[in-house]
Amino acid sequence: MVKRILRIVVITIISLVALIGLFLLVSIKPLSRTQAQDTPEYAAMMQRLDSLQPTSGKGSHDFVVGFAKENMTPSHPISLAGYGNRLGKPYTSVRDSIYVRAMVVDNGIHRVAIVSADLLIIPPTVTLQLEKKLPAIGFSINNTFLGAIHTHNSIGNWGEGAIGIMYGDYEDSIVNFIANKIIRCIAKASANGIPASIHSGSVSVPAAVRNRLIDTGSVDSLLRVVEVKRQDSSRLILMSYTAHATCLFSRDLKLSRDYPGELVDGMEANGYTFAMFMAGAVGSHRCNPPEYGESCIDWMADTVRGTYLAKHPVLTPVTDSSLSMMRIPLALPPSEAKITKDWQLRPWLFKAAFGQYQTYLTALRIGHLVMIGTPCDYSGQLTAPLDSLAAKEGAQVMVTSFNGGYIGYITADQYYDRDHYETRLMNWYGPGNGDYLTTCLLKLIHKIDEEQPSVTR
Repeated sequence: MVKRILRIVVITIISLVALIGLFLLVSIKPLSRTQAQDTPEYAAMMQRLDSLQPTSGKGSHDFVVGFAKENMTPSHPISLAGYGNRLGKPYTSVRDSIYVRAMVVDNGIHRVAIVSADLLIIPPTVTLQLEKKLPAIGFSINNTFLGAIHTHNSIGNWGEGAIGIMYGDYEDSIVNFIANKIIRCIAKASANGIPASIHSGSVSVPAAVRNRLIDTGSVDSLLRVVEVKRQDSSRLILMSYTAHATCLFSRDLKLSRDYPGELVDGMEANGYTFAMFMAGAVGSHRCNPPEYGESCIDWMADTVRGTYLAKHPVLTPVTDSSLSMMRIPLALPPSEAKITKDWQLRPWLFKAAFGQYQTYLTALRIGHLVMIGTPCDYSGQLTAPLDSLAAKEGAQVMVTSFNGGYIGYITADQYYDRDHYETRLMNWYGPGNGDYLTTCLLKLIHKIDEEQPSVTR
């Protein structure tokens, strides 16, 4: 009897080991380390960008700008998105309500909606719904520039696959709720447009940001700004900054916009009719407060707002009424999602876990201002050549993240093997992806800044 039990135990153990071994065999493999530049996708993307034909052109009249915000706070607590170790826990209280904010810019030839949501990202599932719903209000996904504030204390339940484990099970009702709020906000902003002047520029706020990947690493400390003065004397401001909105801890189960929310509220309390915020090149960048938690929210908002208002930067008037937008499919090589330094998930398992969505690069030109939208945590360490090219072409650039898709972190290539969350767990597309995305953005800036004949929208 004892021998029989032992035989069963041994067979069971051997079977389990065999099954585990088989699973590992089909689910992981040695990291290929294929450089992005050596893939056929790279060549295809370069050809795609080189063949772009912009549809820019001066408008038939000066800019007309409308604005709106729409409360997006759910009627009952749902899962939080931002920190995976919460495992989909719902929020327990509302620290501050969350919103969608939009500006609609029209030059008589083209019309574009600029949208920012108080979310971790604009989820791909929401983007798919927007593609279907936008035509009903006279817009399309091709003239809607999307972004998020990247708060880690906003709502989840919008991700499929493994994301659902971390941010709450996928709920179609939540995805439609977010999409419908965005649609309503754009419609309201489109309905109240009046003639306006636009100015753009930046101011350095070095005290509020620090490199979290490399202690002594460089940072992009610029607060990039677009100001709008409408004929009714209303003043609007769009701000973008590089520090991650992670003031609150993972244990804080509060619904909150984090420091970007308090920043826009503070601007609206200091003479602006309407303010909105879009996460900039936040990869490798964190807040730099004396301490984290509730006090971080106050300190960050006060420091960024106070620096901007105190320095009174001279913004450049947008005298060129050109307005255009591009949305370019991004060609990606097979995933190389790492589990250790030298081992990766096989692409089929990565797709099964995280879903498969077409991602895009977006570019919006408003006169000399070029806004670039990326589907990732694009590192602020990579923005210097973009600023340099824009300056040579008489333009200003504002890089934003989370434009409706997500491909993980894009960081400087020399840190690819660094044992850090950004470069180990969340760097999904192999060595060379920093140079790859930056090259794409450089080409996109150059292309959209080319002058082309006007066409009727």
